[in-house]
Amino acid sequence: MVRKAGIGAKIAGRWDSYGLPALFVVLFLVFSILSPTFRTSFNFISNLRFTSFIGIGSIGMAFCIMNGDFDISVGSMLALVGVLGSSLLPLVGGVPAVFFALVIASFLGFVNGIFITKLRIPAFITTLGTMFIFRSLAFIYTDNAPVYISNKFWLFMGNGKVLGIPFAIIIMLLCYCAAFVLLRKTPFGRFVIAVGTNREAARLSGINVERVKVLVFTIVGFFVGVASVVISANLGSANPGMLGQGYEFQVITAVVLGGTALGGGDGNLWGAFFAAMIITFLKNGLGLEQVNSYWQFVAVGLVLIFAVSMNRIKYTVLGQKEV
Repeated sequence: MVRKAGIGAKIAGRWDSYGLPALFVVLFLVFSILSPTFRTSFNFISNLRFTSFIGIGSIGMAFCIMNGDFDISVGSMLALVGVLGSSLLPLVGGVPAVFFALVIASFLGFVNGIFITKLRIPAFITTLGTMFIFRSLAFIYTDNAPVYISNKFWLFMGNGKVLGIPFAIIIMLLCYCAAFVLLRKTPFGRFVIAVGTNREAARLSGINVERVKVLVFTIVGFFVGVASVVISANLGSANPGMLGQGYEFQVITAVVLGGTALGGGDGNLWGAFFAAMIITFLKNGLGLEQVNSYWQFVAVGLVLIFAVSMNRIKYTVLGQKEV
């Protein structure tokens, strides 16, 4: 019995590192057998590019959930940043416009953080309110008209290639590497985990909890800004009504599917990356098999439930309480 428990504990302990990659491999093999088109290099690269749209935003959301909060304003924030940044292109050019878009996005995240920490409004309520505010401001600013993008630099962010690799994929990988270093190799990363694990204990240990929270929401805004530039560049326009619709649910799904504990204090950035790939490749495979779009959402929901169940089993086997 002891031997079996030991094996189970080893498997459970390695689920975050190997479970989702294994699930992705199985999914890829199944659809490769079912559809020759699915296994082509062109389709693989295209799916990775679409993965970047969810994957980049998932980074900030992972920090937020690990810190014990949610941000459901990211879809509306993405739309507002997209229309504001792209509207600056004729005035300042591509590079400054991208820079200002990232600054604006970071500022919007900062505002969320200030409301939450200084006004003591729960994150869910705060970001629910700003979700409506940001989207409405996007409509007001554009008078409900899309902003069309012709600037070559901005368009390159979502459509360009470097050595045959879509630049959006390169941006995503760079973002994940930078986020991994920030989370695992700096004191700030340890503070994020500590606050998410036990806020009061973190406060008593000398961590400035409010500052950490504000910085986390600013980081959420920054990565939403990057995603906004990439997505609007790929589309060639920033539509205040369509851009970012349902984006918050996509990134939250990727983060939770990736193994980040809903209560905070534990998380896996690479898990979020593989989860974003699973969602994208699953939808693509089902689409190639001409499965009804509604059933595609059912499939994504089942995968999410499966992954969360495996996470719960992991904690049970390890004898730990899921925070």
